[in-house]
Amino acid sequence: MHLLPKYIDLLADNNIPQSVLFTVFDTATVERGIDYFEANHVTHYRAEPSGNGNVMIYAKVQGNSSTPYATTVSYNEKRPHWITGMCSCPVTTSCKHSVAVLFSYLEQASKLKRRESELRGLGARAFTAASLPTARGKQVSPIDFWLQSITAASRSSQETNTSVEVVTPQAQLLYLLRFDNYRTELVNIGIYRSSPLKKGGLGKPSSIPLDTLITNHRARNFHYEPHDLMIAQLLALPELRFASYGHSGILTGRVGQQVLTEVLKTGRAFWATAEAWQHAAQPLRSGMRRLFDFQWTTDEKGCYHVGLVAEKPIDQRFWLNGELWFVDSANRECGLLEYPDLNSQQVEKLLNAPPIPPEEAEVVSERLLEILPDADIPAPSVKVRQEMEALEYPLQPVILLQTLLSDEHGRALHGVSLSFRYDTHVLRPTTPGASSVVKVDKQRYRLQRDRLGEQSALEALSDYGFESGRKRFSSLHPLDFVLEADNKTLGALRWHDFLEHGLSSLQHAGWQVEIAEDFDLKFDVVDEFDAAWEESAGSNDWFEISMGFQVDGQRVNLLPILVEMLTQMESPQALQELLRRQEHLLVPLSDNRWVKLDAKRLEGIMETLVELYDHQPLNADGNLEFSRFQGANLAALLNAPGMKWKGVEELAELTEKLRNFQGIQPATIPASLQADLRPYQHEGVSWLQFLREFQFNGTLADDMGLGKTLQTLTHLLLEKEAGRMDLPSLVVAPTSLMGNWRREAARFTPGLRVQVVHGADRLRHFSSFADFDLILTTYPLMLRDEERYQKQQFHYLILDEAQAIKNAASKTTQIIYTLKARHRLCLTGTPLENHLGELWSMYHFLMPGFLGTNEKFTRLFRSPIEKQGDLGRQQQLRNRVLPFMLRRTKELVASELPPKTEIIRSVPLDGKQRDLYETVRLAMDAKVREEISKKGFARSQIMILEALLKLRQVCCDPRLVKLEKAQKVKESAKLELLMSLLPEMVEEGRKILLFSQFTSMLALIELELEKANISYCKLTGQTKNRDDVVTAFQEGDAKVFLISLKAGGTGLNLTAADTVIHYDPWWNPAVEQQATDRAYRIGQDKPVFVYKLLTEETVEEKILKLQERKQALADGLYSDKAGEEGARFSADDLMDLLKPLEK
Repeated sequence: MHLLPKYIDLLADNNIPQSVLFTVFDTATVERGIDYFEANHVTHYRAEPSGNGNVMIYAKVQGNSSTPYATTVSYNEKRPHWITGMCSCPVTTSCKHSVAVLFSYLEQASKLKRRESELRGLGARAFTAASLPTARGKQVSPIDFWLQSITAASRSSQETNTSVEVVTPQAQLLYLLRFDNYRTELVNIGIYRSSPLKKGGLGKPSSIPLDTLITNHRARNFHYEPHDLMIAQLLALPELRFASYGHSGILTGRVGQQVLTEVLKTGRAFWATAEAWQHAAQPLRSGMRRLFDFQWTTDEKGCYHVGLVAEKPIDQRFWLNGELWFVDSANRECGLLEYPDLNSQQVEKLLNAPPIPPEEAEVVSERLLEILPDADIPAPSVKVRQEMEALEYPLQPVILLQTLLSDEHGRALHGVSLSFRYDTHVLRPTTPGASSVVKVDKQRYRLQRDRLGEQSALEALSDYGFESGRKRFSSLHPLDFVLEADNKTLGALRWHDFLEHGLSSLQHAGWQVEIAEDFDLKFDVVDEFDAAWEESAGSNDWFEISMGFQVDGQRVNLLPILVEMLTQMESPQALQELLRRQEHLLVPLSDNRWVKLDAKRLEGIMETLVELYDHQPLNADGNLEFSRFQGANLAALLNAPGMKWKGVEELAELTEKLRNFQGIQPATIPASLQADLRPYQHEGVSWLQFLREFQFNGTLADDMGLGKTLQTLTHLLLEKEAGRMDLPSLVVAPTSLMGNWRREAARFTPGLRVQVVHGADRLRHFSSFADFDLILTTYPLMLRDEERYQKQQFHYLILDEAQAIKNAASKTTQIIYTLKARHRLCLTGTPLENHLGELWSMYHFLMPGFLGTNEKFTRLFRSPIEKQGDLGRQQQLRNRVLPFMLRRTKELVASELPPKTEIIRSVPLDGKQRDLYETVRLAMDAKVREEISKKGFARSQIMILEALLKLRQVCCDPRLVKLEKAQKVKESAKLELLMSLLPEMVEEGRKILLFSQFTSMLALIELELEKANISYCKLTGQTKNRDDVVTAFQEGDAKVFLISLKAGGTGLNLTAADTVIHYDPWWNPAVEQQATDRAYRIGQDKPVFVYKLLTEETVEEKILKLQERKQALADGLYSDKAGEEGARFSADDLMDLLKPLEK
């Protein structure tokens, strides 16, 4: 395989040659491991240094079983010549899970190295493995990695050259192999250390307890590699019974063979004993398999003894895990011995033959040839030995599709059995070979085999995904193959592809294909689906649907099958992507029977099912149950091709009307309304009436200043005059808006009886709610008066500035969720301020279940949109919410508004103010990074925000910072900029709104205004007579209105102003927009100028960039104008705010 640039860069960045990766892991394992890495199967991990540059990575990897595999990967960062991986999976070592863990670590290591490189000039601490976090980070572009790898390569070269000068000899870790003293047929392995001698070679070894390698706190006064730690863990496995306090033990079984294989890779394994140690001893390495032949010899009595002769001389041979091994000291090799015509058990039995007396040699020879007719082995008797004629025929591969295994429950393992036909001779050899012995009548012949052709046949099956079943089931023949798949669905897809296309291709290539009677794997084709809709028992607000199809006259319920497939896939999106790639979706009916469903036809069904899907979406009958508010989501499902519905006439009519709601009939405006509605306001009232008629709720999300209050009051007046409002309606709003609601109701809808429930005497009003049409109260009072409101029933429950319930977990929001009302309505100019979780909270209030649970919404929409920038998911969410959200902007509907001009004025920090900024930044940067290293990013938010607050205060005015050094700084670049602008604006006759988040900053500006003799008003959270202050600015002589962003950002109508100044930027663009719209709203007849004051190259400029990205997220909800990069956020964004000033 060819690695993608991303993975090449990760390896290069960490100085790991590709050759090392492909030496340790085969190509298929690397490919599957990268798939696991990309699919985030590495759930969590930690990395620890273990001395001498060695790194141990402990991880959990989700495989096919429900329990994650425990995986340990180790390598040396200074000398990455080898990588070792141990895993609790059946493969045990060098598996795909180890590859996934390795790349997870390399990705994080590269990110940290890049940060260290950026901070290298600032005295930042050096990168170590122990500093790695336990969570995966965001993706970094291949270009960044490429550029970094060039730097890393140069740095690596310099470090390497330097290290050569200081290298000193160090004791080596050795492995000594020998026959055991007591069980002499078995091999013993010992762990030793030996120091290099000045005259060359190694000194006499001394033993090391195994515990020294498997316990981290033990001192290790010798050189070792991560590979040695992995070998130690293998030795510690209970199968070997290797005592942790001992230094030697016997190698047995599968684990013993793994130990020997790994030890030979170290270059420090010797066939020797410590007592007879030779200083010039040379280590063994892994050798190629060697062939051998049997040889019969006679003793002085004429008895025959069997032995073996290898193709190259060997010193020792031994059995390990059922295989015969050799040691060749001359060539320093250790490997396997093989006889092509016999398996290991047959070889062992034959080598254990007793002495054969000469008088029995002929009979034994005849019996031996009868028992092994197809094996080319020499017989003891010369008389029986015969020269065999050679036969040569063309090869024809033969496969038999059959059931290889079945269990007591009837579950079958389907596979193919491969054999090789040479004319009339059919072979199923266990090993490759140049020839085989065949018998015709009583004559034996040597059949020449086509080794390349046989290998090509094996590779052809491998290309279709087959692997030897012997790997998983020892009872199977080596030429029995099963399809490899990580799950049942993938296995079915591969079988289907092989049966549909593979068999015909093989037959066309000359293969013979046979199908056994017990091969019962079937794939049926389904053309049509049927579905039904009905109300759930005992609830008018919940419905259920069932979907299915007919097979052989039997109806099969499709929904449980699809939900099961969803749970098997790594994510719902993965199944949808599978549908787009495949012509058919394969659905299991049983272990051996599947149906083929048209993927294109099913895609619409799955689209809806994914959105309605939760962990337990089906009821006891296997039907999908959902809230009536989710019914609109079924429009695509109702129109799916090939779908026959029953009982959906009412739903179909409703969804059709909702999809075309722009064409609804205009509402009749009540004659008692004391206002002339603009056309768009009339449309808004009609829309509210539409939602009420069809028992749905929604959000009126017009821009600030377009008259949401007037439209709502008109709608309530219509309800009253139609006789439907036999219960009062409740408006919950910010405290600052109580007066506005009361005044506008009295002015425009005097026919509505209004009661404000606010203040110390509010409790006396609860008993008389029935006497009023409209109750007005505030969000803070919800908490205090919860019990009283829970007892009430309302016609309408209306939330003004509904973003107040954006935190679904807050107590106030939880109380509002539970209030009882026939209809619900949200009013807000900013339904989305920071993240999509706020939108979910609002719609959970309006229509519980409409967007599913919070967890499901996060999985299906929030994470894909915010983290991956998934435009498809963004479009789906927009399609869901827009029928229940009416949003008009000023630019779209209020053409009579004058233009609005936004101007950014920036000023650089100079002198002592700049020095103060850099001092604070350096100090806070160090504190933040220390906090993150201790607690992680998520738990360090308070420290991060404190750091950013101090930097913003320095930018506004050094006097805001509570530090003695800051109080001595007299320069304030931005305040000087402000005071250079204001006199000229006042002289031009402008009236100015000036917003700041800091009330202490407003106090400083207040002093400057008094010095400049500029008249002003001031509104903060401490202002009691808000209405009087507003009137004084609107109708009085004040030229400047100082307003704290929190106290005056909403609920004010300040159209007397024509200039807005944002003294300091705020994170949330929606909050600034709300503040601006205090002046830029209906009733404004002058051009409005909006100034944003910034200090250059500071945290303020970076806040402006974050504003743009948050605005892109909101734009993506309302329209198509968000780009692909507009909705992604990460920890790096906030850390970027702490970067130094440009020099």
